[in-house]
Formats: sequence, structure tokens, C-alpha cells
Amino acid sequence: MENTTKVNDPKLTTREIEILQLIATGYSNTNIGTVLNISPRTVSAHRNNIRRKLHVNNIAGLVRYALLKNLIQ
Repeated sequence: MENTTKVNDPKLTTREIEILQLIATGYSNTNIGTVLNISPRTVSAHRNNIRRKLHVNNIAGLVRYALLKNLIQ
């Protein structure tokens, strides 16, 4: 049984979704920055925004969200 509540379904930006997908597939901030042509510090800011919006404190939670939303396979 999946836990997909509509109450806590935050709106992520397109860029945040891109970054979440790369985080969930194992990319570091430096690697993500290289792929998206942005600085690792900008990636870190996006990562913090994603974690805040999702109320998640670790990578496992980000990966779980990405899997539940079919952002990664």
C-alpha cells in the first residue's frame, strides 16, 4: 500500500526535479553542477530547498520520494 497524500505534495520547480533525479541516481553536487552547468554551491541551495519542501533530512528520503513519483526507475 502506497502512502501518497495530496496534503503534503509540494510543488518542485523543473530545476529542482532535475537535481532530485541526479541526486537519486548518485551524483554529487560537483557532478550535478557540471552536468547542469551551474556551481556546486547553487546545487547545494537547490538541494536544501528540495529537502525543506519535502520535509526530508537524508538522501534515502529523497530517493524514496523520487521513486514514489516515478522520477527515477
